[in-house]
Amino acid sequence: MTSNTGAIAALTGEEAIRVLADTADYQHRLPDPAGLRALETGLRDATTDDPGLTGYAEPGAAADAGDLARAALLHLAATRPDLAPVIARAIDDPGSAVRDPVTLTVGALVVLALQTEVKLTRNTQGRWTFTVHKHPTRDSTLGQVISKLLAYLTGSK
Repeated sequence: MTSNTGAIAALTGEEAIRVLADTADYQHRLPDPAGLRALETGLRDATTDDPGLTGYAEPGAAADAGDLARAALLHLAATRPDLAPVIARAIDDPGSAVRDPVTLTVGALVVLALQTEVKLTRNTQGRWTFTVHKHPTRDSTLGQVISKLLAYLTGSK
């Protein structure tokens, strides 16, 4: 893991969302709030009843927005060393927040932050699809993010 692991684990939910937003924005400029909401809606549509994602679903699992943001940050810290300074800077400088965490949709942020590993697309008929480029094991960091994303989107309790 990285030196950021402990700091990420210690973040509150709101702080984790802010750090994830800053990290995603560093990689690619974040869309406006309406664009983020549209992505979140598309993500919910794409992941509902998708048989390709059932291996990641954990019946009865619950994940709130903070859990999901922390899981995504831990995955990025473990797999993208180039983002370690970006994540550290976002943790250390809360005044540099790109957006107010309350206005952010965490599912959309996760997709934007993990663009090299997941893809959300909309076809000409308006149907959304969610694709995981490589199918990780459920206990890998990416598998954990996908599991938490599904629990967050479905509101599993």
